[in-house]
This record gives sequence, C-alpha cells and structure tokens, in this order.
Amino acid sequence: EEVVLATRRARAVQREWALLSVGERAQVLLRFHDLVLSRQREVLDIIQLENGKTRIQAFEEVIGTATAARYYGHAAARHLRPQRRQGAFPLLTSTEEVRRPRGLVGFIVPWNYPLVLGITDALPALVAGNGVIIKPDEKTPYSTLWAVELLEQAGLPEGLAQVVTGEGAELGPAIVDNVDFVMFTGSTRVGKLVAARAAERLIEYSMELGGKNAMLVLDDADVARAVEVAATATFSNAGQLCVALERIYIHGSVYEEFVSRYVERTRKLRLGAGLDWKADVGCMMSAQQLDRVKEHVRDAVEKGAKVLAGA
Repeated sequence: EEVVLATRRARAVQREWALLSVGERAQVLLRFHDLVLSRQREVLDIIQLENGKTRIQAFEEVIGTATAARYYGHAAARHLRPQRRQGAFPLLTSTEEVRRPRGLVGFIVPWNYPLVLGITDALPALVAGNGVIIKPDEKTPYSTLWAVELLEQAGLPEGLAQVVTGEGAELGPAIVDNVDFVMFTGSTRVGKLVAARAAERLIEYSMELGGKNAMLVLDDADVARAVEVAATATFSNAGQLCVALERIYIHGSVYEEFVSRYVERTRKLRLGAGLDWKADVGCMMSAQQLDRVKEHVRDAVEKGAKVLAGA
C-alpha cells in the first residue's frame, strides 16, 4: 500500500516537473554535483558503516556519483533535443523526432554500491522529466536516502524522487505494477522474475545482471602489471561486484611467475574496518555473505583447488 501511495505522490509532482525546460532540470543535477563533493565526508561514513567497504572504495562511489551528475547536467540538452528526420515523401513532408518523459521510472538496486547504484541511474531519468521511485536493498538504504535529500536541497521538487525501503520480494512486484519503466540491478534469477512481470504489463525494462568475468594473461604480458590489475579486479569491494574477476587463464610460459607474484601481492593486502584510508580490503557485507564465500572456498578445495593465501 505504501508503494502505491509513493507512486501516486511522484506522479502528481512529475506533471509539473515535465513542464520545465531541460536546462532548468539540468541545473538541479549540477547543484547536486557540487553538494555531493562539498559534503562527501558525510556519505563516506554512511557508505562504510552500512556496506563495510574501505574508504577509498567509498570515495570511488562519491566520484562516480558526482561525475554522473555533471555529465547529465551538461549533456542532457544534447541527448534530448528534437531531431529532424527525413519525411515519408522527401521535399514534400518533414518529420521531427521529439522525446517526451515516460512518466514514472522504478529502480530496484542492490547493496554492493549503495550510492552509485542507488542514485546515478535515476539521474538521467529525472533530467528527462520523469519521476522516480527507488527501492534500495534493505541492508543499505541510507546512502540512497542521503542522495535524495541532497537532490531536494539542490532544487528537485519534494516528492518527485520517492524511496521505499524493505524486502525486495515484498515491494518489488508492487513497484513493477505501478511504474512506466523499470530498471533492475541484481541476480539473473530475480531479473527473470522482474522481466516476466514487466512483460505482463507490456512495459519496457533495463537490467544489469550477474557476470562471469575472465582475465587472460598471455605469454607476452607484462606480468608485474597483470598482477596489479588482477589484484584490483579481484579484491575491490571485497570481491562483491558484478565485474570482479571470477577466473584467470594464464599462459604456461608465465604461469609460475604470475602465481608467485599474485600470491605475494595478495598477502600484502591490508584488511580493516576503520573510517580511515588505511585498508585495502574492507568487510564482507554480512554474516550470510561471509558464509557463502566460505562455502565457495570449501567446495573448491574439495574439488582439488589448492589454497595459496588466506582462507
């Protein structure tokens, strides 16, 4: 019931918002950009406390959010301006392509990047004249709430961006049933359910689902450089991101050197949970997530893997 009320509030405000020029809406994003940077210490603490990542990785979210706001603040008018097209009968007719807002866009976002994924996908929807309803993961709602508060301080009409918090299984269906477009980031399994429900209403959707990413280290590779890239791509956000490396294929001629250097580099990683800049790897998201990773390690060892560091 609260989701339905939230969608009604956003739609009521969206009608007036859509009447503003793209330039007026873009100014809100540019002011938001400045506020994010000037108040970044607040959200650095929020991200670390609710997600567990290191401060440098929380800072990456701050920069990513500010960059997205600045980009759409400057590029929206170019993306949204009317385009002349060839008419059905050349010289006799003319055609103009005009973009209009969808209305209300729903976002169901995960916990691993609570600020970036919580708000940056909504920014182009807002500057295009839409209202938005965002459901952050129930474990990490505060970064999204902070961002929406800052958007309203930057001039976004109150109520245009709604945030609903709670379990995805409970709130997700109500969101899909009451929006005009849905954006989902999460697992392939849940993505199929969201897609099927959206298809029932014949509304469009955009999805960013799970990855299975590989790295190739060939015989002519700069091994030292490859090790640094691999360490970053494997251990960023404690490995809790869709573009993390899941496996590495190494040419036999450089295999021993790569593995030796990679293990050495891994053992030098500093683990920590402080609100400072000292740690290289932060906490796992939850006890449940930790248990899942431990089960992966146990399963791999049972099937012949050899533990070279940690575990």
